[in-house]
Amino acid sequence: MALTALTLTALIGCVPTPSPAPSGSGSSTPTPTATASTPLACADLVPAAAVDTALASPSAPADFSTLLEYPTPGDFASTSAGGIRCAWLADGSMGTYSSIVGGPGVPWLDVQVLPGAASDWNSYTFGDSPGTADQTPFAGFPGAHSCGDPGCLATAPIGDAWVSVMVHDPGLGVGDSLVGASSDDVLAALTPAAAAVFATINDATPEQLAWPATSGREASASVDVCASFLKTPALANALGVASVGDYEVTAPDPRDIVTLESTAQVAAGFVSCVAESSEEFARADFVLLLDNAAIVDRIAARLTADSPEQLDTLDGQTGAEKAVSTCSADRAACELWFSLGVDAIYVSSFSSDSRAIAEAIIAQAR
Repeated sequence: MALTALTLTALIGCVPTPSPAPSGSGSSTPTPTATASTPLACADLVPAAAVDTALASPSAPADFSTLLEYPTPGDFASTSAGGIRCAWLADGSMGTYSSIVGGPGVPWLDVQVLPGAASDWNSYTFGDSPGTADQTPFAGFPGAHSCGDPGCLATAPIGDAWVSVMVHDPGLGVGDSLVGASSDDVLAALTPAAAAVFATINDATPEQLAWPATSGREASASVDVCASFLKTPALANALGVASVGDYEVTAPDPRDIVTLESTAQVAAGFVSCVAESSEEFARADFVLLLDNAAIVDRIAARLTADSPEQLDTLDGQTGAEKAVSTCSADRAACELWFSLGVDAIYVSSFSSDSRAIAEAIIAQAR
């Protein structure tokens, strides 16, 4: 679902090419390479032994995007905004599990660092209630930690960065944890990895936190960037209704749930576009990831025959442009990613609506 609260901020305001370790795609046998003047790599953040402890299994580095069943813009926001996201996947040799549904089916460690976001940090971990400024000690640093679906998370403001360390533990919510018999066990296993990440970021030089960014180009203040991609009459036609209202442009509300991902989307310049019909049940949600077409390439490259998303075909696409979707006749909701020139666009709506919206955006561009 698009995040409407981000739109105004984005208006005024992963990794597009095969890239070094900041993309989270380290080699199978990483070794720390940190120097005081070069950005930290994933292998520099946490020792391999601490990763194995967190996952209760031997593990290896992985590209986080290959571990997500349904990737959304927020999943790529921290790297686009100049942060880092790293992942390590358990090899599945430890533990027995019978209740796991969906991939990857084994635990994985998920580390995100977003420089410049410490002032936005809050104690939110899981659930529907916004976080607070309250901090509690964990792994030697004040922050927040909790367990829920799909795992256990430790997060803290370290220097000027928002840091998140999470073990995704499939089955934890259904009493079939692969890491520990209880949430306390999972958090205890996570502690060495969290402590290592927090300490590394705390001791890092500014140059070590200067990861590459692919923030979207800034739209002119006089331009309605959503309408510049899809005018509302064309949107209404795509939705099969007489008319829709203007695109929502709202400033972030402090009462909303603010997460590292939502904060990173603002920093990355992602633009959320939402419009709906006041008389008919019709709503459009799409997110513009300007200058980030490579995200669609990245998603497309990881697909397998069993992936929930599959390559799609959209009228009007040309050249190397791609589309990936979960759209099908027997599925009501549809997540659809497509590239348009240098831009990536994410549409989340009804299956028939998502395709119609995407093709209307392409038609307006052509």
